[in-house]
Amino acid sequence: MIYLKDVVVFGYGKFGNSIANSVMREKNTNVMVAVNSDAEYEVAKMDRVNVAKFNLESDASLEELDILEETILLCALDNNHENLFLALTLRGLYKSNYIIAISDSSHLADKLRMAGVNRVIDIYNISANVIINILEQPVASRFLQGFINKSHDYVFKEIDILKGSPLCGKKLSEIDFNRYGIVFIGMINKDEGNQFVFATVGTDRVINEQDTIVCVGKEKDLIRFTTECGGVECSYQ
Repeated sequence: MIYLKDVVVFGYGKFGNSIANSVMREKNTNVMVAVNSDAEYEVAKMDRVNVAKFNLESDASLEELDILEETILLCALDNNHENLFLALTLRGLYKSNYIIAISDSSHLADKLRMAGVNRVIDIYNISANVIINILEQPVASRFLQGFINKSHDYVFKEIDILKGSPLCGKKLSEIDFNRYGIVFIGMINKDEGNQFVFATVGTDRVINEQDTIVCVGKEKDLIRFTTECGGVECSYQ
C-alpha cells in the first residue's frame, strides 16, 4: 500500500468539507485545508481543521502554503470557474505535484485535463470513500475505468429495501457490508425527496422501507446480500 503523507484540500464547501474530513481519518496522513472565503475559513476553524487562507488571484499566497513536491493537491472549490483557474495556477507553480480535481460535468473535466490535472473525479459517479482509494492507490483509477469496458467481474447494483427487511431501522454503521465482500456506494432516501446521497466517512443514516441502496461487488456476493437482507434487485450496471 502507498501511504499518504501530505494532502492539501482546496475548498471547504459542499465538496471539500466531506472530502477533507474523509481524508483526515486515514492513518499516516497530514491534511491541510486551504480556503479562499471567510465563511469556509470560519466553518473549518469550528471543525478544528488545520486551515489556511489563500487569495486565488495571488500566486504568492499559494506559495506561502509551503507545499512540498510530494504533496497531493486536491482542487474542490464549489465554483467551477474558480476550480479550473486554481488547477491552472497550481500546475504552473508546482510542475511535479500530483493534482486531483473535482468535476461535475464532462465539459469541465476536459478543461481540467487540459490544465494539467492528473486525475479528474466526477462527483456524480464516485463517493468520498473512493476518492480515498484513488489517493492511496492510483491503480484504483484503472479499476474504475474497468467498469466502462466491463473487463472485470464487478457490477453496481441498486437494491430496493422491502417491508420487513432486517435492514429497516438500522444505521449504515450497523451493517457489515464487508462480510459479504461488497462496498456500499450510496443510497436513495425516500424521506429526502428520493435524492441520491453518496457514502461519506462520518455520515450515518437510517435505512427505511422503500429506500434504495447502491453497492458494488461480484454478482454472486450481491445476490447473497440481497437474499439475506430482504431486498429486491432493481438493476445492474
